[in-house]
Amino acid sequence: MKRNSKKPAERRKELVDAAAHLFAEKGYENTSVRDILDAVGGAPGMFYYYFKSKQDIYVAVMEDFISERMSRKCEVMEDDERSFDERISALRSLVEDDVDEYVRSFNPEPGESVPDASYKLWDMVQMLDRMAGPYAKLMLEGVRTEKIKNRLGVNEDSAEACALFVLYGLWGVMYNGRFAPECRQHSPEEAFGIAQELFH
Repeated sequence: MKRNSKKPAERRKELVDAAAHLFAEKGYENTSVRDILDAVGGAPGMFYYYFKSKQDIYVAVMEDFISERMSRKCEVMEDDERSFDERISALRSLVEDDVDEYVRSFNPEPGESVPDASYKLWDMVQMLDRMAGPYAKLMLEGVRTEKIKNRLGVNEDSAEACALFVLYGLWGVMYNGRFAPECRQHSPEEAFGIAQELFH
């Protein structure tokens, strides 16, 4: 009775949380819709009321992952109570934590499917696009207060494009060797070092 009294939003969140745990533990390919339903004690009709497919719930898991981490990063970047240097330092720590957590949760498996790999790419693109606005403002503040050198000629018109360029570059350096085993793996420190050279 208790389970049936749950509101739709709570029920959907329950499914998403169960799927997130299973995808992280078993991988996308090895997790079935039945596994997700078993974890919450639900019937097949319940799953398909909220989601069209396993891929659909994977997207929901990714959205939750992005939202939670983006909220933390945006709060740091927009926190006027902290100095510019404190925000940059805190942001770097969050990025390093996220790299480790993402790889731990969604590490590619040998022979994984195209949907599995493509949704990981989708996740990264969504994450970086959502960071671009707050990061552009942080860059402009750094230029205005002379905390960073403006070698790229960043201004109001170009700030968001520059932010995207830097963010995609940082993530590319950090993730390249983690999701493409044939490539050399680079540390977050190396990525931040490049950004440092560009701006400091």
